[in-house]
Amino acid sequence: MTLRVKDLTVRYGERTILDQISFEIPNGSIVGLVAPNGTGKTTLFNAIMRYIPIQGGEISIDDTIFQNTRPDILKLHQQITFFPDQADLYENFSGREHIQLYAETWKKDASQVDAIIELLHMEHYAHNPVRTYSLGMRQRLCFAMMCAADTPVMLMDEVMNGLDPENVNLVSGVLQKLRSEGKVIMVSSHLLDNLDEYADQVYFLLGGKIIYISDHHEKKDDYVKARLTADQFNQVKSQYALPSGTLYLDNGLCCIPIHQEDQAIHYLSTLRKFAPQTVSVGPLGTADHYIRIYDFTTENKE
Repeated sequence: MTLRVKDLTVRYGERTILDQISFEIPNGSIVGLVAPNGTGKTTLFNAIMRYIPIQGGEISIDDTIFQNTRPDILKLHQQITFFPDQADLYENFSGREHIQLYAETWKKDASQVDAIIELLHMEHYAHNPVRTYSLGMRQRLCFAMMCAADTPVMLMDEVMNGLDPENVNLVSGVLQKLRSEGKVIMVSSHLLDNLDEYADQVYFLLGGKIIYISDHHEKKDDYVKARLTADQFNQVKSQYALPSGTLYLDNGLCCIPIHQEDQAIHYLSTLRKFAPQTVSVGPLGTADHYIRIYDFTTENKE
């Protein structure tokens, strides 16, 4: 099964939010989606779900294109679920009742409800009414509801919101389990380092387009990386010839690309003179790319 989005365009008045976006996600894949707040992540999810009008493009699963008609939208929603909004939870229903509702609505089978509760370590509160839940407990419940729906395609907007580190790790593990079962999963998250732990690719949105894709299955260039002040970075530049592609990010991270082992040794030795405790070697992560792409005030100097 493959989710295909082709030339998807969404406008609000004169403002274009999504500008002819196209991508394909095959089964057994997790794609991360990142961008600054208010720049189109949730709009993309809503457009794929056909919750909002689109001004152009197609949404299809395998060879079926879903038009903006009631019968097509009903068929689409049998194949795809969108992460529930906490505001839509029923305060007087228990967590178990919510999970059972999703299981019976999508799967016509509630036999896995107890297994999902156990999987997400919800046994001690699943029978309580939702009005007694914390933010993190509500978020885990919303994730459990998606697991219960068990649709082939899952869209998750800020799935990690409100979760403590232990439960971030728990949900990350379940996401990987769902991928192993062949799901197509698209996740937006502000926990950028966490995305690197489970996403196959990360899409970066800017100006209504996907402008960069970080593919975690492709070989990536390594960098010698160190935390430097702007003054320290200027000293390094004045004393050493830095290679093309060197970056100095707004979070103070100096990144020097390396292509040979002797270069790594050379630049590790160089940067340790300025930042002896914070030098490492590795590829750019999602958080690094985020700063590189969205920081409009910093020049990436060579």
